[in-house]
Amino acid sequence: MTSKQTPKLKLIPITDKQKEILLYLYKFRFLNTHQIQKLLNHKNPNRTLSWIKNLIEKKCINRHYDRKSFEDNTKPATYYLGAKARHILKSEKNLDFDQLEYIYSEHRREKKFIDHCLFLADVYLFLLSQKEEKEDLKFFTKVDLNGYEYFPQPLPDAFIAVKGQDTKRYFLDLFDEYTPPFALRQRIRKYLEYAENSEWDENTDHASLPSILIICPTESLKKHINLYAKALLEKTYEDKISLFLTTKTRINVGDKNNVWQKVE
Repeated sequence: MTSKQTPKLKLIPITDKQKEILLYLYKFRFLNTHQIQKLLNHKNPNRTLSWIKNLIEKKCINRHYDRKSFEDNTKPATYYLGAKARHILKSEKNLDFDQLEYIYSEHRREKKFIDHCLFLADVYLFLLSQKEEKEDLKFFTKVDLNGYEYFPQPLPDAFIAVKGQDTKRYFLDLFDEYTPPFALRQRIRKYLEYAENSEWDENTDHASLPSILIICPTESLKKHINLYAKALLEKTYEDKISLFLTTKTRINVGDKNNVWQKVE
């Protein structure tokens, strides 16, 4: 008597561009319509919207939107992975399948978490717009970095590598409006401890610690952190760490000049 074989689940048919949308949502967790259009770099917005609509129908992605804003076209809808996306993404080699468990809780995420994810995607798009034509930019979010124990803990919002003639590496932390000043001060101290412990040097073959990029919610908080960090760096850490500050407003404006202020 032969045992019954478990039938294989049929993959939901989607296009390459639709899979690209799913991979971006895996990376950033939440994206709005405008961001998806920019990330796909597709000339026809209506085509992008048709791909999104089809993915919603197939339960691969879900949507958040304020009905009045959506109907008035004043605020784009926000999307996140749906349950059916889990099986499609299972076959991706560079993706941690265990991470996909978060899909089942995405609909319960708080607004501040969603807004944080959305702005992080804006940061990525900003950096893409600012890089030189011959440079290659790699942007790894917390989802990508999970399991790398030698990275700073808690993990930064992103690890960035810009490859040109030389490779420049960065840790990036984004702080939102509701973040108290002591949280930023504590994060600066954590980075100084990380530099002192030499975990990066011991676990990589890179010559120097990545520079640290801090995005502050306001100009006043940026000034506060600049003075605080400067005082700490002047003691013993000047040759071990490079720290740069900016604000969310400067990222939103998209000005290439004077975006980052080095703490020195």
